[in-house]
Amino acid sequence: MKTIALTLFVAALGFAQSQPDASTPAKKDKAKTTAPAQKSAAQNKKPAPPPAATPSPEQRAKAETQTQPIPAGATLVEPNLYRYTDSSGKTWNYRQTPFGVSKWEETSAPQPTPVKNEPTVVTDLGDSYRFEKKTPFGASAWVRKKSELTDEEKALTGDPQASSNVNQNRVDTKPAGNQ
Repeated sequence: MKTIALTLFVAALGFAQSQPDASTPAKKDKAKTTAPAQKSAAQNKKPAPPPAATPSPEQRAKAETQTQPIPAGATLVEPNLYRYTDSSGKTWNYRQTPFGVSKWEETSAPQPTPVKNEPTVVTDLGDSYRFEKKTPFGASAWVRKKSELTDEEKALTGDPQASSNVNQNRVDTKPAGNQ
């Protein structure tokens, strides 16, 4: 029922617009009597554009970041990353992104400490070996039969058949009686 009423309402509006209005010819006649100079002046007037809103400091900084070119003396560090030292001694990084050039000041952050490989303790249990190694998630220990050793584990045990440069972290091989 609502659909029918809405359809009839829309049809009535469309029909009302297609028929000429009784007051429309009077307006046309009045428009014809106006002077041509007034008519052309009215046609030449363009609506005034709305006043431009002043951008916020954040918007201005973003616009500057996107339109700022990479300086001519910048050195390429890696693909799309450039480093430039300005006249005041500050070091700036520039990265070319799909959205423009991004610029930030390089800070002197401390270098990360190199990761030390913790030694692996190997214990001989007779027909197998027990391996113990400290990891960032806690101590890790596993037991492997001598016949099932990997190349890395053979190097840790000191087996002459394994390559000597696989892992240099071997600490000590303890006999089975000294547990």
